[in-house]
Amino acid sequence: MTLTRSIFAVAGAALALPHLSPHFLTAAFSTPLQSLDSTIVRGMVADSITTSSDGSIESLDGRTDAVATSRYIVQNRFRVKAGREAAFEKRWADSKSRVGNLPGFRFFCMMRLVNDNKGGRDGDDDDNERPNYVSSTVWETYDNFEAWRKGDAFKESHGGGTIKGVASMLLATARNTKGGKPKPAYWEGLLPTSIEGTPPADGAGFRTVETDGTTTLPTDCFIAMNRFSVRPGMGGAFEARFASRESTLKDYDGFKGFLMLRRDGNKKPNDGDEPDDGCTHSTFSVWKDRGAFEAWRSDSAAKPKPKAEGSGGPPNIYASPPVPSFYEGILALESTPGI
Repeated sequence: MTLTRSIFAVAGAALALPHLSPHFLTAAFSTPLQSLDSTIVRGMVADSITTSSDGSIESLDGRTDAVATSRYIVQNRFRVKAGREAAFEKRWADSKSRVGNLPGFRFFCMMRLVNDNKGGRDGDDDDNERPNYVSSTVWETYDNFEAWRKGDAFKESHGGGTIKGVASMLLATARNTKGGKPKPAYWEGLLPTSIEGTPPADGAGFRTVETDGTTTLPTDCFIAMNRFSVRPGMGGAFEARFASRESTLKDYDGFKGFLMLRRDGNKKPNDGDEPDDGCTHSTFSVWKDRGAFEAWRSDSAAKPKPKAEGSGGPPNIYASPPVPSFYEGILALESTPGI
């Protein structure tokens, strides 16, 4: 009873403070490759960038050695308790949302960590605090995200905007996850490569998926991320290295989309704080299934690697070794333009 009363009190306070509640609710609902065998950095195409007269990469806002932003990505990282996975997924499956019909929406999925010792460091240990579910929404712009966050659609998908609804949401979060609220991660999306998506045929803004709360949901797609901790001042060079590569991803069966992600703040967008996990950049590639991804990775690994320029080799731009992570995507929601 004490927990329930406390949750109702918090929910009421959140709704009574409209200038605070969006950030509160986002938080309440809402780790990098010298290589992934050096293959994930190969074949990424530039978009919305120009080349200056000296051959360096220049973004549209005039910054040299930095790639322009083409998307905005919001993720929320959850640590779901053992045995509560199906209940957690059901809560999301039952959520009412029309996010897919909003201006600027590109892609959504709930990412379920693959922990089978095949996917790199994220699957190599039994860290009970590591996020094992990540909600991920791709928008065309930050303004599109802000419009959703401040609008009625946000309230509808977060308890319906009522004290009872928000309290129910928070209670379910407390039951299903460790530490209660998830940790947000905000990203600027660079170098998009994608194919046309398939939104729901009925025009609905969210997927309708039947679930009993005891069985986890079937996989809709496979997501590969490689998280990088780039040294201060080296971000532009890191991004330019990616932008200079020619992409062949669209040539592979099962490819759905790619983005290079650049961290935008920590607890809030562009708050100037260092990321809580030290990750400054990440790849984000979406595939029909794991088999399609593995076929691409095997083919890429067999190709000759680019040679480093100069006798000294490339500078050490990483503060720590990159960490690959792999996920099954559930509740995937696509837009016609794709990622």
